[in-house]
Amino acid sequence: MTERQLGPIVGATLLHSDIDAVITSYQTILGYTLVSEQTIAAELVNCWRAPDLIGNKSAILASANGDSWLRIIENKNAQPAKPLKSYGWMALESNVHNVDNIRKKFTNDAFTIIGEPAYLQVSDAIKAMQVIGPAGEVNYLTQVDKEVPPFDLPMTTYETGSLFIPVLCTPNRAASLKFYQALNNADAGLSFETKVTVLNNAWGHDVEHQFPVATLQLDGKCLFEIDQVDNAIPIESSQGSLPSGIAMITCQVKNIAAIAKKFNTDIYYTDDPYYPSKSIILLQGAAGELIELVG
Repeated sequence: MTERQLGPIVGATLLHSDIDAVITSYQTILGYTLVSEQTIAAELVNCWRAPDLIGNKSAILASANGDSWLRIIENKNAQPAKPLKSYGWMALESNVHNVDNIRKKFTNDAFTIIGEPAYLQVSDAIKAMQVIGPAGEVNYLTQVDKEVPPFDLPMTTYETGSLFIPVLCTPNRAASLKFYQALNNADAGLSFETKVTVLNNAWGHDVEHQFPVATLQLDGKCLFEIDQVDNAIPIESSQGSLPSGIAMITCQVKNIAAIAKKFNTDIYYTDDPYYPSKSIILLQGAAGELIELVG
């Protein structure tokens, strides 16, 4: 098998009008740690083609396992995200050790519970709950009890852990899977039909309604999940900024120069502490989502 080019996932970036509210919610409810605060530098806004964000506040938060995977950017003019109803990055699936204990932490309205802890249809080794966070991001908080072949999934002994599955909402599963398979340049993804309860509830479908879904295995015990949803709205972002809610996903890549050449895009260089190395590029996927690659 050809070496996978993508993985592990570095993390996710949230865009919201009130950065302090988002930081406080993750600290007080989920126990995340504030690692650093800075302002957005020129090389990042140039890479993102988002000049309105120059000098804006940003912050990096770490889950209990020490992984600094959650970045938050403030845009005072950001419009509210529309969770589960718009194309682009729909949800962030991260590890937790005991999802029933995590459930007890949601004692105020900073997060809205949209799915109580339950075992998934695909495996009785995966128990998860779902919440909408303060930036309009959907979080899947997932306890993995044992190996779940053919998927290569992480487990954690920490209360909260890393982002391991970014979930994409797309109008065309095949087109989105093709895009990420081309980037990964390795094993083909899996395509199947399954019920997605939070989507069924959001769209008023029967509880047993099934969606076209795909998964693509990445390095580092990470996956992309691709959910095809009809009639969602296009990604909303004001010109000069990034999409509200889950603005982008950042992923490590083995050969950034080769991908930059293949997609005819420029490499930018940064010393920003969020990144594990200095070279970054930004691509747009088939659903209009932003994927940032670092290598």
